[in-house]
Amino acid sequence: MKKIYFASFCLFCLIPYISAVSAYNDTLTRYWFWPLSAAANNPTPEKCVSNILQNSQFQRRYSVPCDMNKGDDCTGFTAISHSDKAIIISFRGSTLPEVVQEVADALEDAPISPFVGGGNVLKYFLDGFNDIWTAGMKDDFYTMKNANPGYELWITGHSLGAAMASLTATTIAHLKLFQIDKIKLVTFGQPRVGDKDYAAVVDSLLPYSYRVIHNRDMFAHVPPQWLKGYHHHQSEIWYPNDMKVGDSWIECDVDEGPGCSDGHTDLNIPDHLIYFQHLTESAAFDDCKGWNPYKH
Repeated sequence: MKKIYFASFCLFCLIPYISAVSAYNDTLTRYWFWPLSAAANNPTPEKCVSNILQNSQFQRRYSVPCDMNKGDDCTGFTAISHSDKAIIISFRGSTLPEVVQEVADALEDAPISPFVGGGNVLKYFLDGFNDIWTAGMKDDFYTMKNANPGYELWITGHSLGAAMASLTATTIAHLKLFQIDKIKLVTFGQPRVGDKDYAAVVDSLLPYSYRVIHNRDMFAHVPPQWLKGYHHHQSEIWYPNDMKVGDSWIECDVDEGPGCSDGHTDLNIPDHLIYFQHLTESAAFDDCKGWNPYKH
């Protein structure tokens, strides 16, 4: 199902406006999830967390080798927003050289591995998730959950980080580690993580799951569907524009369909690197200052 929405923005509200016709929230995504996702690019993400959230508690940053042969790292962090009553898990996206390499790798082979909840997923994504999850993130997740009963769980990431966010949310939901209706998964520039069976698992477990795509973002189209049956899960939020404040978006409540970004083949890398008018990696240089006007 395809739906077109126009943003509702409230400059004077201290909480995001929630649409009556769709659970997707442009304000929440633009000023909370996207900055928190980009913050994972900062080697000291606690600075971003402090600048994004009003009453926050930074837990820990994690970094593990994703692939010893390529020399790249999988990175993420955990934090708590007491003002929003949310536990946060965020994963770093790929840098420009990594994006180019990952696209090339996805088109070349993209080996799969079985996922614990069902279906198959890209082995590189799963290995990265497992390594960072067991490097302290899982233990910190339990600590934050037990210390903050009733809080929501926000999981986010961009690019490679989006894939790991998908696997994290789905693993937690499948193993019943958190109340499912309190899990919010919002990703940016997410590649196809697994096959149709994996997509079906995600769709059945996570009622609040949104893949935000900026216009002609190339990375959202790899690995290709014809390669080992890779398939997106629901739901796609597609901004066929510059993602300025007030820009419209299209919601496609299907796994794959021509109504959103799937209907286009003129793709590019720049749209993958810039979301909501912010270059992803700029969070590493400006500490996310001014990214959330509700903070001030």
